[in-house]
Amino acid sequence: MLTVRRLRVGEGQLFRQLRLAALYEAPYAFASTYQSALDRSPESWDEQADGTAQGSERATFIAFADELPVGIAALYRCPADAKAGELLQVWVDPVYRHTEVARNLLDAVFQWARAHGFGSVFATITEGNARALAFYRKHGFEVAGEFPSQGEGILLRKQV
Repeated sequence: MLTVRRLRVGEGQLFRQLRLAALYEAPYAFASTYQSALDRSPESWDEQADGTAQGSERATFIAFADELPVGIAALYRCPADAKAGELLQVWVDPVYRHTEVARNLLDAVFQWARAHGFGSVFATITEGNARALAFYRKHGFEVAGEFPSQGEGILLRKQV
């Protein structure tokens, strides 16, 4: 059974596990590196996880196939625009790609975004990542102009 829920306070190890899996499996898709993530302290993982587990500024969602964590997605409010959020850390275990996991993660992010006053969601994908571009376009994102924060790659925007 597939479920998606917000990360909970105290789940820093779960967050670390999924983030390391994503960085290891798809290093081309993220600005962070696997090695830099390995070098982080346990406290930094706990602090980041707890910060996204509560409040209305940022949230991380985890997808589970039964009890197994198989995907992650996060939304952080943009400092320059309180009505905009940046979609980050989107990853699905390769075994669960081409299933409902990614769509369900995005649905959870968008539902949370609407409930917390976001008007739009931005995502940046790596140049040349045609699969990601097609996926985001399928889910209502359009290529955007100026990004509210710094980043490289293709900038996408979706109204929520």
